[in-house]
Amino acid sequence: MIAYIKGVIVHKETKQVIVDVNGIGYAVDVAPRLVTDLPPIGDPVTFHTHYYQNRENKITLYGFISRDALKVFELALTVSGVGPALAQNIVARLSPLQFQRAVQRGETTTLMRVPRLTKDIAQVIITKLKKNITKMKLEGDADLEKSGTPDVSVIEMLVNLGASELEAEQAVEKAQKILGDSAEPENLLKQALRYIRN
Repeated sequence: MIAYIKGVIVHKETKQVIVDVNGIGYAVDVAPRLVTDLPPIGDPVTFHTHYYQNRENKITLYGFISRDALKVFELALTVSGVGPALAQNIVARLSPLQFQRAVQRGETTTLMRVPRLTKDIAQVIITKLKKNITKMKLEGDADLEKSGTPDVSVIEMLVNLGASELEAEQAVEKAQKILGDSAEPENLLKQALRYIRN
């Protein structure tokens, strides 16, 4: 119904952004992780959107920076037991490529890194989507597709050192882009610490 919204950010909250489009303010629900990566208030932004109406006829507009993220969100919604909140958590925690690979390879542990996604739901997602996930063509750049799943052991080390899980995961992702997915955990830890300290 509404494929995308292009306008200026006028307000930001933890889970919602208001975008001014020619004098009309659209409330767009976004993942908390996404808010920190958005441009500042007053800057232009484009959201690829999903129009959702629940049983109580409440309408919500979910927004994503990339079409790939929107594809994952909409694909996740086709699975029984996965609602918008959980689908949004999936997009926030896993990149489209990470999600695609996890389903293809049957990696329940990767899917379970998503908040509120249990082992049972992970198995249902894999069973339901395994045949169709290969048809999902991603539009992301090559650099993104080269990066694998963040090293969970290094994330845990950073959390034990006082970092939040989100902060630790983002730092490890950056470190792996620099050092490569085959880097030793101790080298990843040293590199990731630089991003947290800065």
